[in-house]
Amino acid sequence: MSVHIRVVTPVIPTGLTEAAHFEGILGPDDCLDFVEIDKGPSSIECAFDEMLATADTVSKIIQAERAGVDAVVLDCMGDPGLRPGRETVSIPVLGPCQTAMNLACTLGHRFSLLAVTANMRIQFENQAKLYGAWDRYTSTRSVEIPVLDLCAQSDVLKEKLLDAAVCAITEDDADTLIIGCTGMVGLAVDLQTRLHEAGWSVPVIDPLPVAARLAKVLVESRLTHSKRAYPTPGKKLIRGYDGSALEAFNG
Repeated sequence: MSVHIRVVTPVIPTGLTEAAHFEGILGPDDCLDFVEIDKGPSSIECAFDEMLATADTVSKIIQAERAGVDAVVLDCMGDPGLRPGRETVSIPVLGPCQTAMNLACTLGHRFSLLAVTANMRIQFENQAKLYGAWDRYTSTRSVEIPVLDLCAQSDVLKEKLLDAAVCAITEDDADTLIIGCTGMVGLAVDLQTRLHEAGWSVPVIDPLPVAARLAKVLVESRLTHSKRAYPTPGKKLIRGYDGSALEAFNG
């Protein structure tokens, strides 16, 4: 069964996201495409950024369902628009952070996130509590490279990721690691290999590919989020979103 999964990147175009980042994640008969938002921030590194991104992200989720897409995956560890997106559509909508944290709880006892900057710690702590993973969360370690600088510092990034991972294992007692930014997609395999070579046999989760593959499994299994948990919003007066897919809920 072939599936069509759409990645919604909740930032305006900056060149950071490329189609090549998603090649090989699904099977050759599947379609995995991506769209970026038209209105919002250039990166998401705090709650304010998430607020700016959410409305157009949800609009893109609605447009995906209307276009016949089978499932949507968000391209940000903040999972912006995850809950309202699920309320507005019936197709599966997955957030990489929620997916990765829940998977980490099945692979080990204590997980750490490898974030871009230290201020992401509060966000991940809040998400771990919201997603029921707080008892397994142990720490957030950071590489101190802003999202928009990740490509320019790719060589340095790999070394900083390794240093952060070792600290999470040796100082925080983590037995499972999560790459803490989808802008670092594709780096998990290299990091896991280097850790194994150094004697630490711990899994390193790459959240976006994992979420995309889980989305495929959900579609093939005819499963989606519960509408009892995420009921469809009622119509009411909405202003300021002319031309947006959000107009579907404008009374």
